[in-house]
Amino acid sequence: MKRFFLSLLFVLILVGVPLYLFLRGSPALPPGPEAEEVLRMAAQKSRVLQSVRLAVDGQFRLEGGSLPASGTVELAGVLQDAGDSLQLEITADALVAPGGDRSQTFRVQGEGDIIVVGRKDLTFRIRSLVTEPDQSLFQPELLALLLNQWWVLPAAPSDAEGSVPGGTLTPSPDILRAQSQVVRVVKDRGVTTIDGASVRHFDVVLDSEKLLAYIEQLAAARQETIDREGMSRAIENLQATGEMWIDAETYALRRVLWTIESLQTAQGVLSGSFTAHLSEFDTAPIITPPADAQVLSPASFFGLTDVQQEPGATLSPEKLEQLRSLLEGTSAIAPTE
Repeated sequence: MKRFFLSLLFVLILVGVPLYLFLRGSPALPPGPEAEEVLRMAAQKSRVLQSVRLAVDGQFRLEGGSLPASGTVELAGVLQDAGDSLQLEITADALVAPGGDRSQTFRVQGEGDIIVVGRKDLTFRIRSLVTEPDQSLFQPELLALLLNQWWVLPAAPSDAEGSVPGGTLTPSPDILRAQSQVVRVVKDRGVTTIDGASVRHFDVVLDSEKLLAYIEQLAAARQETIDREGMSRAIENLQATGEMWIDAETYALRRVLWTIESLQTAQGVLSGSFTAHLSEFDTAPIITPPADAQVLSPASFFGLTDVQQEPGATLSPEKLEQLRSLLEGTSAIAPTE
C-alpha cells in the first residue's frame, strides 16, 4: 500500500518532538548536593515559564520494525504555558525501507508544522514531501489534498478510558519539566557562558526509576491509566546520557544534549543524538492557531464515506481510531507491487 508516507512524516514529527526528552552526554567528577539542588530549582522554574523559543537538531535511526529509517530532523518554534502549548516547524531528511525491504530504499525529505494549544486538538500542515529515486511512495491524489493546508486532528473523547488529549498523536507537553526531574547528575563541570549568561554545566544520565515515577505522576494527575509493567520493561533497557546547561541566576534550562543508545517504541528500536537550545524566556511570540484550519475527515482521504464532512463534524471512536492507525503506521504496510 502507498499510504505509508503519512506514517513516515508523523514518525519523523512525533518521534522527533518527544525525542529530545532523552538526549546526550559523558561522566566523570562526582557532583555535590548543590548539583541536585540546581536541578530541583530548574524543575521549579519550568513550571512557571510562560514561553520560550526552542531550536533542536539531531539524527536518528529506527530499526527492527516494518519501516526501518535513519536520518536527520530539525525542530524550531515556541513552547508556551510551561510547555502545555507548542508550535514547531519540522524539517526531516531520511532514508526509509518500506516493509523492511532494505533492497528498496528511498530518500524522503519533508517540511511541516504542528501546533497544540492547551493540550487540545493537534493542528498540522505538510508543506512539502518529496522522495527519491521516484514518487512511487506517494498517493498523488492524497498528497495534493494534504499539502499546504492546515488540518485539525480532533482530540480523543475526554470520557474514553485512559484517553490522552489529542489522542496518541499529540506530543507530550511536559518537555521542560522532564528534563530536570528524570535525570541524575554524574559530573559537575562548573560555570561557563551561553548567550552572555553564566550557566552551570552538568553531565547527566537518565534515571529509569525517576522516569517511571514521573510518568505515573503525570498519568495520575490527568486521570489516565498506563501499563506500568510494559512501561517499566521499555524504560529498563533505555540508555541515555547527556549534558545540561542551567542558568546560574534564573535556573532556566538553556541547552541540553543527549545520546539515546536504545529506546523501544511501537515502530521499532530507536537510537540517536540531539541538541536543544532554549532562548527568549518569557518573551517568545504567542502561539496562535491558524484560522483557516480544516477538520481532517477520513471521508476525504481514506474512503470512509459514511462520515459527515462539515467542519466540526463528530467522528465515531472507531473511525477516529482507524484514522490514527493510518497516520501512525499501525496498519499493514507493504511495498508497492
